[in-house]
Amino acid sequence: MTWALVFAITLHIMQLLTPPQPWLLVSALFMLYGIAFIVLTLEVEPAALHNRAGKLLLLLQLLSAFALLLLLPSKYFDYLAILTIIWVSLLPSIMSNRSAVLVAIAVVAVWFSLIAELEQRPMWISALLYGCFHLFAVMVQSATQAEQKAKEALANKHQQLLATQQLLQAASRQGERTRIARNLHDLVGHHLTALTIQLQVAGHLTDGEAKVQVDKCHQLAKLLLADVREAVSTMRQYADVSLFDAISSLTRLLPEQLEVKLQIPADIMLNDLQQAQHLLCIVQEAISNSLKHSGATELSINASVKQGQLQLHINDNGKLAANWQPGNGIKGMQERLAECGGSLQLDKAQQAMQLMLTLPYMESDNA
Repeated sequence: MTWALVFAITLHIMQLLTPPQPWLLVSALFMLYGIAFIVLTLEVEPAALHNRAGKLLLLLQLLSAFALLLLLPSKYFDYLAILTIIWVSLLPSIMSNRSAVLVAIAVVAVWFSLIAELEQRPMWISALLYGCFHLFAVMVQSATQAEQKAKEALANKHQQLLATQQLLQAASRQGERTRIARNLHDLVGHHLTALTIQLQVAGHLTDGEAKVQVDKCHQLAKLLLADVREAVSTMRQYADVSLFDAISSLTRLLPEQLEVKLQIPADIMLNDLQQAQHLLCIVQEAISNSLKHSGATELSINASVKQGQLQLHINDNGKLAANWQPGNGIKGMQERLAECGGSLQLDKAQQAMQLMLTLPYMESDNA
């Protein structure tokens, strides 16, 4: 809106001046400046600020502002410094706050030095005033980006909390079921076993109608013992954590810009809760990398069990920078997998990152 207002005011003032001003060239420079700004600030842009093409476009935007300064008489268009205020607000996206402030000061110094040279008059008061607005724009944008990063970090922590909560609930259920199953097995099962033995002995010591009734009691005791053992096995069987449910909890609050597709069989269970925690942290890091570094709109997670190994294939449709190198996130994944006895394989297909996680699949020992 500010750019459009400056453009309109400039065209109006040019209409009042004589001799005629270079309308076509001025309009082209303003359009170049505005298009560059729009492209650089779109959420899904062909040239992001951190890419080489984006930085070149940012430089072209600044050069168009300086070209307007040189084309138009500064005594009528001294407000054109507003264009550089807009420009410096983009700097915190590609550099530190300190560097952005230094660049803003340098731009202000060059801008008003040119005006002072062209008009042969001191411009330090205007330079100080506009310089303060430049610094204000830089600091406001820095604060906005810091707030956005804090929100993203909070959202990630919230997702991890939900996944951890599910694991804790599963651990609590597993502990309670194991305790009940153990009591049934050790106490009730022990007494039923003893009763069965006693009834078997009693069957040898009796005869006639009494023996028939003792044998019936013996058979009933054996059936009851078998039912108790089956109940214990069933309680232990459903104490594991579903891989699909665990990963689904991580994807519920993701931004709409990223669609996650899960192809995970429902029968893949995580018997080891520590392994499940490591696996969830790895998947969370992979999702964060897709959001931050590749600009992906779709992410796929496929799971399978082959020859006693759990394989998790994660890939997206994003594009990594040409000079991308694995950082602390990938190193953390490798360390977590190493603790579980697994491994991580990295591949790049069509500039998109593909991760292959392999770790021992622990079959449930509760059946």
